[in-house]
Amino acid sequence: MAQDHQTLIYGTARSLLAAVFVYAGVSKALDPAQFAEAIDRYRILPWPLAAGLGLYLPWLEIVAGVAVFSKRLRPGALGILAGLGWVFVVAIASALVRGLDITCGCFGTGEGTSLTFSLVRSLTLAGLGTFLWLRNAKGPERRAF
Repeated sequence: MAQDHQTLIYGTARSLLAAVFVYAGVSKALDPAQFAEAIDRYRILPWPLAAGLGLYLPWLEIVAGVAVFSKRLRPGALGILAGLGWVFVVAIASALVRGLDITCGCFGTGEGTSLTFSLVRSLTLAGLGTFLWLRNAKGPERRAF
């Protein structure tokens, strides 16, 4: 019975993580030029890399988010989502430290949250992704969901 509750909890956590990244990816894929500009406002990468990421990154989020639902692809997908979460944490923290007055760009054009809120959200997602990835690597979860 306890195993059933664990399976439900971890399955729900995986689904939530995947849904957030798929939603974020779709919202950015709808306007890659705007997302490339959001990346450029962080002043970390040269414009050609920001433009390339504006096209590529949303699709990586979507594919990795969907792949979480495949037992075979789950370990890699969780690793990618955790890694992306930590990259976002570093980028947002860097913008905060440098005093940039920008929005995150995490969910496309409609987002207007502060960088501090975006940092907390990214830390939460990165931590959840890392926890699920490490738990999945241990093996017991491979039997569930």
